[in-house]
This record gives sequence, C-alpha cells and structure tokens, in this order.
Amino acid sequence: MVKTLGGRLLALTTGMLVVGGLLAVVAYGVSGLLGVEGLVYSLILCLIPGLLTVFVGELLKHHNLSAYIVLVGGGFRMLFVLLGMFAVSALRPDLGFRQFTVWLIVCYLVALALETALVLPAPIVSKPADSQS
Repeated sequence: MVKTLGGRLLALTTGMLVVGGLLAVVAYGVSGLLGVEGLVYSLILCLIPGLLTVFVGELLKHHNLSAYIVLVGGGFRMLFVLLGMFAVSALRPDLGFRQFTVWLIVCYLVALALETALVLPAPIVSKPADSQS
C-alpha cells in the first residue's frame, strides 16, 4: 500500500494512464482518432476529481472520515464529469457515443475504483488465536 500523498497521487495518475494507454488501442480500433480524442477528454475529466479526492483524503485521514471522503468525492466526480460532458458535447459535437461517452463511463469506473483503493484504509487482518482445548 502506498503511504505518502505523492505516492498515492502518482499511483492514481499512473493507473489512469496505463488504463488509458490500453483503451487507446481499442478506441482507435473502434472509432479512429476521434475515439482516442474522446478517451483523452474522458481521462482528464475523471483524473482531476480523483486527484482532489485523494488529496483531501490525505488531509483528513486522521479524522476517520475516509468513507465519507470517497462518498463526497464520488458526488463531486459525478458533477464534474457531467458538466465536462456537456462542455465537450457543446465544443465537439462530432464526438458521439462511441467516440466519447463509452470511454467516459469506463474511465469513470476505473478512477472510482482506484481512488477508493487509495483513500480507504487497508483492513486490519488479525491472526486467529490458537485454541487450546
């Protein structure tokens, strides 16, 4: 588990870029350069609120608010992505469902999973006591 703030931010960014690189091949195959462009917009729209959530999670980790931070971060991501989707649709109307929205959904889910794993503390595993009967 990554322990420093910089490490967590780097892990989120790296994870999103790795997934984005893999998806870029698929996006290019499905809808060409427009699909890759839509994927880049999707990655940016999902990475920014994820970075903010991980940062706030680090600031408030000593207050046992991790679950609430993930919840509020998810709401913020939803609002940010929705507004970004409207902005991209207005500025680039030629990016349709296959060129943008599909990649936005995939990036949203990947970013949510990564940030949840980075913000929520690892469960404490205790060894079962040896029963001596």
